[in-house]
Amino acid sequence: MFNFLTNFSNSYFSRENKDCVSYTGPFSNWDDAVSFSTGYCNSTITQKAVSAITKILSGEKKCEKDTILFDEYQYSLPLILGLNFTLKYIKQKITVLDYGGSFASSFFRNFDILSNFNVRWIVVEQEHIVNIAKEKLCHFKNLEFISISNLKIENPVLKYDVLLLGSSLQFLKNPGIELKILLKPCVKSLIFEQTPFVTSGSTKLTVQQIREPIYDASYPAWHFDENEFLSWIGNHYEIKYQTHNPHVRNECGNFTSTLKDYVFTETTNMP
Repeated sequence: MFNFLTNFSNSYFSRENKDCVSYTGPFSNWDDAVSFSTGYCNSTITQKAVSAITKILSGEKKCEKDTILFDEYQYSLPLILGLNFTLKYIKQKITVLDYGGSFASSFFRNFDILSNFNVRWIVVEQEHIVNIAKEKLCHFKNLEFISISNLKIENPVLKYDVLLLGSSLQFLKNPGIELKILLKPCVKSLIFEQTPFVTSGSTKLTVQQIREPIYDASYPAWHFDENEFLSWIGNHYEIKYQTHNPHVRNECGNFTSTLKDYVFTETTNMP
């Protein structure tokens, strides 16, 4: 138990820090923000991510977060709670849709705990990441990768019990619209990790700038109004867990935001 709490604390504290993450803006629209950023297709991100997963597969490191490597697992309490809530209602294999999950970062950060679950893990990513992942990770039989474009094609028939957005919702062009598409009737639990919410005021659009030791890149990032975010979830789900990271306070222009975790479960299945 001590090791679990220690590793969870390390993960919880270190998501971002003022030395390597900053924000510019706010911007009035997505296209303007894109023009002031290098974007997620930056080869620097892919190269560091590939290097990280290679070291994990070789056994040199246990896992990574934002390409930063760790010697011990970095457990996610929201993920573990979400899976356990789902287990109450899904007795067979649990299918997780990990949207924007890179090379299955969350899967490997919680690897030894996930071995106790009968889980099918589907990562949704950019096509070039999917192609590399299918080659490097093909021996993990419960791990799958699908491109964002193919998800749109397969979405009507693809079923999953848990929707995981591990610090990825804020990087979608139309987060409210895309979330509603992902919230299918089959979803029992929703998990949001380290998502920025403004301390007051309306949703803001910025450019998040990342520097070493993570990587050098920048991309558009939303900071959500919490009430607007909750309206996207609707009444079909209820909050089972929420917390904020007290060690991170984002500042940009005339507003501030904090990072929060949320776990929701389907209300119709609750006792």
